[in-house]
Amino acid sequence: MPWCLLLMGLLLLLPAASGAQSAPAVRPRVEVTGSAVRVSDLFAGPLPAALKRHGDTTVFNAPMPGKERFVPGAFLARKLSLLAGAKALEITAPNRVCLVRKGQRLSDKRLLPFLEAMARTTWKGSVAVSELRVTGRRTLPLGSLALTPDTKRARVRKNRIELPVAVSVNGTSMGRLTLSGEAHIMKNVVVASVSIPKGETLSADQITLASRPVSPSGTDILTDPALAVGREATRPIASGTELTSRLVKAPPLVKRGDGVRIRYTQGGLLITATGIARETGGLGDFIKVKNSRSGKGITCRVIGQCRVEPFL
Repeated sequence: MPWCLLLMGLLLLLPAASGAQSAPAVRPRVEVTGSAVRVSDLFAGPLPAALKRHGDTTVFNAPMPGKERFVPGAFLARKLSLLAGAKALEITAPNRVCLVRKGQRLSDKRLLPFLEAMARTTWKGSVAVSELRVTGRRTLPLGSLALTPDTKRARVRKNRIELPVAVSVNGTSMGRLTLSGEAHIMKNVVVASVSIPKGETLSADQITLASRPVSPSGTDILTDPALAVGREATRPIASGTELTSRLVKAPPLVKRGDGVRIRYTQGGLLITATGIARETGGLGDFIKVKNSRSGKGITCRVIGQCRVEPFL
């Protein structure tokens, strides 16, 4: 009777099954959301009666949010066996148990708008912020998150912004973060439309206007094509490069040793004098000039061919 043999085999397996239930196994990976790892967190199924009354007992402090820590399984099983009534359960555990604390991480996408709002109140125009840096704890416990920027303590240095932001979860303070970044304004600037070799005089067909992010404090970038045409490239310029006053210079209208006419006007008063240029300069450049009559050196701005005006 084969069915009798099958029934006997099942009966023989019953003690083994009941024995397996009496030896609960710790999970290899334990994930928690709070600050403590409890007995109930360590097991996947229902707790045996001997452990059920210890379900809320703290076994370990949880790691920081978003972090993990490994614990030797033998040490953990031995610690559990010290609980009242748990020694007879013969608790088993893997070689290592990974304790993980779930958390929420503050992304750049969530933090960047605070800096952008600060930049818009500081500078006019279409302002963008790049190179975001965050100092402080970005991974936080799960819960209702609140971010409060402290604009009174914000610092602006040239085009760099630093903004402290207070952080809280479920109404509990989590300290603060310091956000910093580079502010840029979108402007139409003069760029090279072709590659330009060093020493070449720029023409109108070699330059164009393009919208580019520039520093709010940047004053050497050319925004008027007329200021670039006729100037010389001080170094090789690649196509698409933004032109600055350092990349191009005006052709010299005054050379060192030239005699120049010094012209000074104030209201309806016009005073002229002669002098000797001590430096070479182009239109708008500031050079040193020696007054022929007094012999004193003065700083002048080049306004034309061998013509200057004193910079007072």
